[in-house]
Amino acid sequence: MSRPAHASPSIVSGLIALTVLSLAAGACGSDEAAPGASGPTIIATTSIWADVANNVACDPSAAVQAVIPAGGDPHAFEPSLSDRGAMEDAALVVANGLDLEQGLSDTLDALDTPVLRMADEIAPDTGDPHVWFDPVRVSAALPALAESLVGAADLDVAAVDDCLTDYQEELASIDTEITAILAAIDPARRKLVTSHDSLAYFADRYGFEIVGTVVASSSTLAETNPAQLEDLARVVEREAVTAIFVDRDQSADAAIALADRVGDVEVVTLRTGTLGEAGSGADTYLGFLRTNAQLIADALG
Repeated sequence: MSRPAHASPSIVSGLIALTVLSLAAGACGSDEAAPGASGPTIIATTSIWADVANNVACDPSAAVQAVIPAGGDPHAFEPSLSDRGAMEDAALVVANGLDLEQGLSDTLDALDTPVLRMADEIAPDTGDPHVWFDPVRVSAALPALAESLVGAADLDVAAVDDCLTDYQEELASIDTEITAILAAIDPARRKLVTSHDSLAYFADRYGFEIVGTVVASSSTLAETNPAQLEDLARVVEREAVTAIFVDRDQSADAAIALADRVGDVEVVTLRTGTLGEAGSGADTYLGFLRTNAQLIADALG
């Protein structure tokens, strides 16, 4: 995968033009604010994108909400009628795309509300939806989010531009921090076995090789089989893999059985599709990235 440079020219002139066009055409979506807010409501499908959108908007009058709560599995989540109503009433919906939100796909397709699918801005030609594991790619896609926040949610263009710049600086800093956290891992140990296809962007950004997955799918809903596990056991032995990384939202039983079969292999739990609860250290996107990187470094270092 290519790595886009961390560059962000000012979006002010482009956003002003977009705002004028939106006002002239009559932008879709409602500017009705959630209770306690005086501005528009922005709905994100996941807690990760809600935190990202909140940092780019950084407008106290806007309400940014997640449909899938922190700790929820985006692959398995099924929306309620109230969830659909909230999305219909929002000024903008920020989704991931690439079939991450499988239970929300029909609802998202049917909305009159503008929907921005972030994966389309980051990696539209790949099948792995876990695009947020590369903060540099996310940073490069944020101008599209900023444009939507101004054009659809009618947020202040200059304020959004300032917030965008600040947040991109934070993403550049976390990228540098993650690189430092992982620096002590020997190149020969930079081999990953995961419960499902979720760390491709992490591996590409930080110099790891994914040598196998317990479930050959990017979804936590898929299942494995004994023959596949036996093949993977041979790979783990051949590559001298010392850890299997399991999604907190997925059963660890198959990974534990694989570790027992091989011996001297640790099963490590990561958050791959959701932020953690308040106070977990992973309750923001930056903390999510930092916490996962530290867990990987501790297991392989």
